[in-house]
Amino acid sequence: MTQAGAAQNAPATLPGRIVATGWMIASVIAIAVFTAGITSTLTRRGLEGAVHGFNDLRSVRVGAVANSATTDYLTRQQLSFRAFPDLQSGLSALSRGTIDAFVHDKPLLTWVARKDFSASVRVVDTSFSSESYAIVLPKGSTLRPMLDLAVLDQIESDWWRQTLFQTLGNARSP
Repeated sequence: MTQAGAAQNAPATLPGRIVATGWMIASVIAIAVFTAGITSTLTRRGLEGAVHGFNDLRSVRVGAVANSATTDYLTRQQLSFRAFPDLQSGLSALSRGTIDAFVHDKPLLTWVARKDFSASVRVVDTSFSSESYAIVLPKGSTLRPMLDLAVLDQIESDWWRQTLFQTLGNARSP
């Protein structure tokens, strides 16, 4: 209705012109909202990277430390990966773009990435597998009550929370 050759089809009455004007304004707004939605989605994906969860690992180049629990896990999940001799070389490959994702123990990975690679890599806040750690004592050991209290005192202290934040930032291990 806004084209130069469309004058013969333009509304002639005032109510028709009002409806046509409203229709044009609504059309422009609808196109702008649609374009903004697509643009923000594509921008967010570009900023966040290619990996958001476990299933994304099937379509990207993955790295892991050789002969580790991580490589055993990735093998069991039938994911292909490139093995690196240590965490530093794997994160270096990630920052150079040789691989798209690096999988490792979350607390250690977070610490090293934050300490040495904070400008070039980002740790995704996703855990694939939870691991529990334990301390073994002989049956009936008199150390158990003291150890329980000592561990509890430490993990509930301000020092522990501050150390976790300084070491891992907001990304805390599960």
